[in-house]
Amino acid sequence: MTAAWTSVRPWALRGLVAVLLVLAPGGVQAEERGTAREAQELVRRAIELYDAIGLRAFYAISRDPSYIHHDLYVFVVDRIGSVAANGLDPRLVGMNALNARDPDGVRYVREMLQRATPDGVWIDYISFDPFAGKPAPKSSWVVRHDGFVFGCGIYAGDISV
Repeated sequence: MTAAWTSVRPWALRGLVAVLLVLAPGGVQAEERGTAREAQELVRRAIELYDAIGLRAFYAISRDPSYIHHDLYVFVVDRIGSVAANGLDPRLVGMNALNARDPDGVRYVREMLQRATPDGVWIDYISFDPFAGKPAPKSSWVVRHDGFVFGCGIYAGDISV
């Protein structure tokens, strides 16, 4: 592993992410990858919930299993890069990920904050893939809404919808 990957403190729990995905009740199988459409739908639903109940949505997103689908999960970051919600690991809520880097040195949270639009955009970076057991290409659909960035990522493959 590169020094850049091991120095990403907010995401140091990447091994735990793999365990949670694979050992969760009903475990996720490699052939059960989420699709780009499903990622976009999860983000749409999370924004809809936020519009309905406000900030309480972040608690729900971080604890309600309906915001996890196969290997997909919703995350939300605020305008300074702090995790407001994480459907996979609620312990990450409150951690600032602004300077998180992937193995190639990409500051993907910064990029999400800079490039996210109300209509949504795909952001590419490297993230730990629990099925491959190593860092792999990932694309996250991110949408800027009410000062937050709502997102959900898929692993390498076709992101066309």
